[in-house]
Amino acid sequence: MNDPWQLFAGRGASQRLQLLRAIAQHGSISAAARACKLSYKAAWQQIDNMNQQSAAPLVARATGGRGGGGTRLTELGEQLLHAWDNAGSALQSADAQPAALTELSRLPLRTSARNQLAGTITHIEHGAVNDTLQLRLTGGQPLTAQVTRNSSTELGLVPGKLAVALIKASWVALATPDAASRIAIANRLEGSISRLTPGAVNSEVLVQLHGGGMLCAIADNDSLASLQLQTGSAVTALFSAQNVILGILD
Repeated sequence: MNDPWQLFAGRGASQRLQLLRAIAQHGSISAAARACKLSYKAAWQQIDNMNQQSAAPLVARATGGRGGGGTRLTELGEQLLHAWDNAGSALQSADAQPAALTELSRLPLRTSARNQLAGTITHIEHGAVNDTLQLRLTGGQPLTAQVTRNSSTELGLVPGKLAVALIKASWVALATPDAASRIAIANRLEGSISRLTPGAVNSEVLVQLHGGGMLCAIADNDSLASLQLQTGSAVTALFSAQNVILGILD
C-alpha cells in the first residue's frame, strides 16, 4: 500500500486517526497510548503498521525534546491529519448544509482518478457477488456505482452514508443530450462545457455539472468536431457503474 489515504478507510480507521491526533498533542507514544486507552505495545504496533503501509512515515522519533526526545508527526502525517479534519468538518455540517459536500471534492486526495464527486448513498441492491449503489450527488444528480459485496461490507456502505465517487477522466465519454438519451449506460451526468484544452490527438474537457460540481473527460478531437462540441455547449457525461470507485471518509 503506497497511498496513505488507504490507512483511513475500513475498520480501525477511527482509532488510527485518534492515535495520530494524540501524538500531535502529547509528543509521546506512551502519553498518546494512555489518551487512546491502548497499551504502549498496541500503540507502537499501530504506528509501525502505518509507517510501513504508507509511502513515507507518518510518525517519527524526535530528538532534543522534553526528556531528550519524543515522538512527532512527520510533515506528511500533519498534512493528512489536517486534510482529514477539514473533511470531518464538511461532513458534520453536511446534513444542515448539503452544499458543504462540495468541499470534499477539493481535498488533496492523492489518487490517479481526476474526478472526485461527493454524494450520499440512497439505495443499495445486493447481489451474490456485486452490490449496485445509488448515490445522490451534491447538485442533486444521481450516480450509480457497482462494487463487490466484500468491498461494500468492508467499507460499511449503507443508505445515508456519505461517499466520494472516483472516476478516471479516460473512463468518461461525452455526447449531446439528445444522443445520450438513446444510449444504454448507467450514468448520465448533465452539464455544459466550461473549458476545452486541445491536444494533438485528444482534448481535456471540463464539464460544469448542473446543480454544481465539475467533471473532467478526455475526448478525441475527431469526436468533439463531429459532435460540434465547444465551450458553452450542453453535454452529457457517460460512464459505466463498474468504472466508479467508491471511497469513504470515516
